[in-house]
Amino acid sequence: MPNQSKTALVTGGAKRIGREIILSLASKGYDIVFSYNNSAKEANNLVTEIEESLGKKCRAYKCDLCDIRQTQKLASYMTSNFPDWSLLVNNASIFEKTSFLQDDFLTKLEKNQNIHFTSPIILSQSFAVNVKNKNRKNAQIINLIDKNITRFETQYFFYNLSKKSLANLTQMLAIELSPTIRTNAIAPGVILTPTDNNQDLNPKNNPLAYEANIENVILALNYLLENKFVNGEILYVDGGANLNNQG
Repeated sequence: MPNQSKTALVTGGAKRIGREIILSLASKGYDIVFSYNNSAKEANNLVTEIEESLGKKCRAYKCDLCDIRQTQKLASYMTSNFPDWSLLVNNASIFEKTSFLQDDFLTKLEKNQNIHFTSPIILSQSFAVNVKNKNRKNAQIINLIDKNITRFETQYFFYNLSKKSLANLTQMLAIELSPTIRTNAIAPGVILTPTDNNQDLNPKNNPLAYEANIENVILALNYLLENKFVNGEILYVDGGANLNNQG
């Protein structure tokens, strides 16, 4: 029997949506590598849970994706150690209010651009080369974006600008990397966990007036993983909030 092992890399995986994505992928048979920055305790706990409860290999890699050099080291680590790397989930994110006219706009631009756009480019390029060299089948890239990419007025200027860039990258890679790799994206609306504390976000402020949870994102993830004829799609999971700029 041929080796059916498969490894997924999830960036920003120690907490929140990334953590739930990892648990779902491990339950589907993926070995896991995930990056984290400051959440060492949560990362170590997740590794233990994956290996002891789900019986899959799991590695946590400390990496600040705002630093391009660290992203390049992560890419090299993946291509050097995981020939069965067949899924890339670009999930890592920072979320802070920014204004185009603020004094340190270049710093804010660089941080947001690096983590939301440049790092996914670097990882996607390394992933694509690895898939080609190792002749992997049914390889996929899934990017986590934001339903607010449809907005042009925002208090999160550089965050939203960089997420718009990631949306465009998703669709360009869907053409560039086909037919070997499918590339899609999920654009969640407001999805809060019990530990979140952001008074600016109302989880029911969407046309469905429904308080979403992470399971709604996992259902979208599963759809993209399983439907082999979906490519270049941005799947909004927001109750329709992108249509009228609610939330």
